[in-house]
Amino acid sequence: MLLWTSTSASAFSAVYAALIFLAIGKSGHKLSENFFDYQLEEKIKAKKEGQNDGSTQDKKERNVMEADPLDFIFAWILPFVIGYVVKILATLENLFRFAALLMGATYLLFLIGSLGYSREELRVESDLGKIYRIFITALRKLSCSEYPNSPNCYYWKGYKQQHMYKHGEEVRLLPRVPRLFGWLDKAAIVKAATAAAEEEDSRDHGESLETQEKNRKVCTVKDVREVKSLVHMIYVGLTVFPCSLLMASGNTFFVAQASDLTPIMNKNVIDISYLFMVKSWATNLSKLTCSLTSFTFRNAKNSRVASFMLERKAETIMRIGFGITCAVICSFIAWQVEIRRLSSKMTTTMALVPQFVLLGMTEGLVEEGLKSLFHDHVARSLWSFEDSFSELVIGGGKLLIVPIVLIFSGWINETIETSYFDRFYLMLAIMNTLLLLAFLYYSVTYPYKEECPEDEKVTTQDSENTPPFP
Repeated sequence: MLLWTSTSASAFSAVYAALIFLAIGKSGHKLSENFFDYQLEEKIKAKKEGQNDGSTQDKKERNVMEADPLDFIFAWILPFVIGYVVKILATLENLFRFAALLMGATYLLFLIGSLGYSREELRVESDLGKIYRIFITALRKLSCSEYPNSPNCYYWKGYKQQHMYKHGEEVRLLPRVPRLFGWLDKAAIVKAATAAAEEEDSRDHGESLETQEKNRKVCTVKDVREVKSLVHMIYVGLTVFPCSLLMASGNTFFVAQASDLTPIMNKNVIDISYLFMVKSWATNLSKLTCSLTSFTFRNAKNSRVASFMLERKAETIMRIGFGITCAVICSFIAWQVEIRRLSSKMTTTMALVPQFVLLGMTEGLVEEGLKSLFHDHVARSLWSFEDSFSELVIGGGKLLIVPIVLIFSGWINETIETSYFDRFYLMLAIMNTLLLLAFLYYSVTYPYKEECPEDEKVTTQDSENTPPFP
């Protein structure tokens, strides 16, 4: 409604307020997606409960979380086409009026539906709270606890005594993580030689293991393994920071380039809207390709689940790597276009089409690749942390443009004529190339064959019946 009001010159200041509400509404978009995904999953689980065994049920739940290509077309491509048809045929005033009425109608529909909704109690501890608890507990025991040589020295709390590996004489918890985060295992270490002895010793002192867990003196193996599954995603996320910086440049410096070139679609209006339409098409087509690829892998006839997971992880890593490669090529092309623009060898906005296409491909491949890899590698109980992680990686990389502009203030000035965007784009190309090499190196050493941490059912095992650790 504010955008509708701002179409008149006297009320243009309403645009600034509208931008704030649009930013807040974008965060609500993800919350709505999570809400509907959760409702759909619960409906299917309730319908299939008691009809399938555990493995089949897990497969059904997994299929709910993955996008079907037809769902993607109706959820993204079709509204995208309708939106741009309306944009081309309507004026800004009619477009904003239509959007305000449509959003008002859908909001009323949501309110009507909420009257019959049965609210449910969610878990008390958030994913971020669990991550913080594991890190704090491990830090407190960083200097006082040694790695044990027996699996009984970990706090299992009925969890299956497996998913371990030998590191010299020490027993570590899977999944394997780089040395910088290996100390997270200490959060689950108990002081005595065995968990049973520790529990008896704690009982004598009036403090049980459950009390120690509540006081953040020890954590369960299950929680530690789930948090450790995030570590590899942190390393992958660091390698895509320059891609996020390029995305931020596309919304700022690419626009400045277009404003200084001659439009080819409309001689009186800058072609930036058409360039962003091209970028959006490239982004959505890349996402559709990713969805089709995931759909193919999901329905592949493969009796070996481990081999299937290995192929899917490798495919996801290749997707992210190709997205970073598009960012490298896009930066180099933007650098060359800027050099030619400064020398007046390029005068039309047609020269910007390749870099906008590559920018769209980068966004689609990297963002969808991160989401797919998150589901394949991170424990199921932390899947709700996916949106926060994506926003942290992509949004954090975009925020890097602020300190970079301040550091290289001599390159970026008030006008495009006095700026040196060519140097900035060359720096982006070098940064993306270096981190592409780092990503390729990490991909080679990436633990593809590592068992994906699963939310197993807690099965109490007596230490006497525990099979010997290999």
